[in-house]
Amino acid sequence: MQEKKKLAIEVDNVQKIYKLYDKPSDRMKEAFGFGKKTKHKLHYALKGVDMKIYQGETVGIIGTNGSGKSTILKIITGVLNPTSGRVLVNGRISALL
Repeated sequence: MQEKKKLAIEVDNVQKIYKLYDKPSDRMKEAFGFGKKTKHKLHYALKGVDMKIYQGETVGIIGTNGSGKSTILKIITGVLNPTSGRVLVNGRISALL
């Protein structure tokens, strides 16, 4: 009979979206409602990320520059909040970034 492994980390449909502005003044104009046009472009740092990591597993996150590796680690450790989705952590996690 196999022993059921305990879930350590669950990442469910996590997204992180940043608003990018061409000029710093565009951020201020949008914040104070000057003009009706949005001044930003959306940048998806993470889009629909799902993963389950069980206790005792060793996991490596690999990818090209700008693919979201540090972003997902910061969200898992609580340094950043996701724009949407959820992260469940059973136990204690430390950020070493």
